[in-house]
Amino acid sequence: MGIFEEGKTDCVKELLRPAESVLNEGLDIAVEDFRMREKLWQSIEENYYRYRRGDCGTFLKDLDVHFRSKFEGALAILAWSFWQNGETYPPATRRYSNRELTAIERILRYNVFELYSKEDILKNIMHRDTNVLTLLRDYYRGTDRWIDEFLNDSNVKLYLRYFLKTKWDSYKEKLNSAIAEAIIRFDWIRDYLLMEDERTEAVAEAYRHQVENLRRQMVELRRNFEREKEELRRRLETAKEAEISRLLREKEEMKKQFEEERQRLIDEISKMKDEEARQMLEEELSKMQREMMANIKAMEEEIRRKELELQQKEMELRRKELKLKEKEDEVSKRIKQVMELAGKVEKGSRFVKLDEARMLEINFVGRMKSKFKDEIKLLSRNFKATSVEEKGTFDKSGYAGKLSERDLKNVPDNRMVEVRLKEKKLFGKKEEITVRALFYGRPERYAEAGFDTDPLELADINALLVDARDEAKNGRIVLLVASPTGFEKRIANYVNSNDFHRNFISENVSLALLDLESGELIYNPHDEYAKAFEPILRLERDNELISKVKNFLEERILQKGYVRLEEAAEEFTEDMVKQAFHELSKERGYITKFVDGVGYVLVREGFL
Repeated sequence: MGIFEEGKTDCVKELLRPAESVLNEGLDIAVEDFRMREKLWQSIEENYYRYRRGDCGTFLKDLDVHFRSKFEGALAILAWSFWQNGETYPPATRRYSNRELTAIERILRYNVFELYSKEDILKNIMHRDTNVLTLLRDYYRGTDRWIDEFLNDSNVKLYLRYFLKTKWDSYKEKLNSAIAEAIIRFDWIRDYLLMEDERTEAVAEAYRHQVENLRRQMVELRRNFEREKEELRRRLETAKEAEISRLLREKEEMKKQFEEERQRLIDEISKMKDEEARQMLEEELSKMQREMMANIKAMEEEIRRKELELQQKEMELRRKELKLKEKEDEVSKRIKQVMELAGKVEKGSRFVKLDEARMLEINFVGRMKSKFKDEIKLLSRNFKATSVEEKGTFDKSGYAGKLSERDLKNVPDNRMVEVRLKEKKLFGKKEEITVRALFYGRPERYAEAGFDTDPLELADINALLVDARDEAKNGRIVLLVASPTGFEKRIANYVNSNDFHRNFISENVSLALLDLESGELIYNPHDEYAKAFEPILRLERDNELISKVKNFLEERILQKGYVRLEEAAEEFTEDMVKQAFHELSKERGYITKFVDGVGYVLVREGFL
């Protein structure tokens, strides 16, 4: 086995030829044309690859490291030349960090000592050569320490460190020997090496201010970026799909502004002469750029996620709209079928649930009892109640055991408040009036079905009138009948007729009917007794609120021809909606109808 094992030295020399030319030039290579340096880079990089591939065979470790360090050193010097000249050359930027290029510059500045012997150095010191003295003072004040730390950094490329260490060790030997000799021979040299004159201090202070100012600008840049990022994120939370593209544009604008500001800072930093401070700020700015670009990328992903989320929501909304449309179509179809079968008949035109009927009954009875508690004035005369009696007229015990205790208590029992009024006067015959205020519903329907949908019929009222007429021999009876489902229209026509006046009013029977939901009052206009009781029966109403409800209902009817009680009750109270239903039915000719499977609806007359 030969001393070089199987390696071919002639081959290596040939491959190293371009690298050797760069090493010989050193930092002076920067003055050469960019194209020429680019060709050198490509040639050295190609030859380095061929060497590593084994084109020249294998060598002992020491020789292998020596050859590799030359390739690495030449490439590093070329990379420094691009960096120094402000030229963009991505292969060099990717291969070497700013710190590595700074080390190249700091060490190769001392290449003058390759030419000088120790005596030459001492002669230059004696003649106070500015260049040599400056290099010696920088070396003495920290360059040596900085370079040693760099060469011991395992993150730096191994063969680059070997190349630089070889160079630096050769310089240091002469430097240390020359400085030791100079301190003995020249009294002033120690003071010079340690000198911190005012000019030096002023320059250092200026640099400190410059560094701090640049740091403040970097902090402000970060703060502005974070503020704009948070504003984008806040708006993103409530953004709709149409706004997503605008947010993307604003994100790009934010990115552009950051890049412009970063470039401005780079330009300012590049003008600094203090290499260490410049490198430190460049590294800080580079780190900040990486963080901000990561933030921008995260923001892009968040915007895209939001965009996808909105698209999914839109698809879901469309599916719901289709389902709702199908449901609305089915409701419309069902309403039309019912209307075709029933026409305008009043059956099914109301909808009162069990618990609602019970509350209407309790409220009516309580109001009637309170009205007759004190003296009242009727027909310009004063009357006083001699007795007030409340009683149920429907026996619901038959439903005990069939209904729960709660539901049984909610079934109305058609309670009646019977009041006997006697005229107050000192002389003459005192008139007596019997008032029967009756809540009149169909308790059996509430017990069995849980609701009632039909107004009271004429036959229901006739039965009450006949009983009252038979009992009105000893004084007038005033029937005040309150219905939770109202009254069919035939009743109003009959009450206003001459037949009613002849058969009942003249027979001491007066009648006033109250629709508890709509508030409508029905009585014969010629019946002075019934008319006198109108203030007692009249329900209070909130005209402003009723107007709002009616406007809401009419908007819905305009859109689709009908409106459901359930739909309107989401916006207003159910009793207020029902009252508006009845008023619009009377005012606009709309039709109220309970449709099985749909509910209680208000329908436009021409809906079919």
